[in-house]
Amino acid sequence: MSEKLGVRERVLDFLARHGERAYAVLRAILESYYGSQSAPGVKLGDFSYRDVVNKLRAWGMNYNPSMLLRSLERDYGVIETSYQSRNQHWWRINSPEEIAEALEEYERGVVSDDALLAEEIVDPETELLRLQVASLDPASLLEKLDRLLAKPRLGRAEILLLRTMAFNELELVVKLLRKAEELGYEGPEVAMLKEILVKASRLAKRLLAAAKTSTDARKTMLQLASMTTSIEG
Repeated sequence: MSEKLGVRERVLDFLARHGERAYAVLRAILESYYGSQSAPGVKLGDFSYRDVVNKLRAWGMNYNPSMLLRSLERDYGVIETSYQSRNQHWWRINSPEEIAEALEEYERGVVSDDALLAEEIVDPETELLRLQVASLDPASLLEKLDRLLAKPRLGRAEILLLRTMAFNELELVVKLLRKAEELGYEGPEVAMLKEILVKASRLAKRLLAAAKTSTDARKTMLQLASMTTSIEG
């Protein structure tokens, strides 16, 4: 996302791309920010991951906002990490007033026309690529891969799910990345596709390592059985 665009325009573009989930996450961020201003004690930032999750759950929305928060920081520069540890992640907000203004416009039905006009004009093939990426729902794919990576061991059901993804969505991800490379397009959608492949690669390595361990264990058992038989003989 071009840094020439103001925070308001960037937020409007973010909303146009990600819809109602993006709106809910931004609203949760702002409410957490305003609540933190009057809270006593030392604060590690304007809001935390836990703040956002708690707000969403209070509204009946049980989904992981990690991907949208990552995009807000890396792709749009609307928030920036102020503190991160193994159990906590805090951010500071850039221009909360402009974020609030963008949300008000979105509520009135003003989608990012200004932002789209300010962006570089792209050709029809690039627009088609962006539509194809959006239709894959990359945020949902990343959530699935994160859930699989969080498991200490993949069971049969998880392996079947990964196999289905590998021969369907992940195959399309590779094709779209190649198309983006041909077009010279390096938008935020491409970064998400690359992240999907990185996480899929980690899972593949885990599966291969587990398969090798299983094979080695079977060989050892056979060797022990053979030794036992020869001793008994």
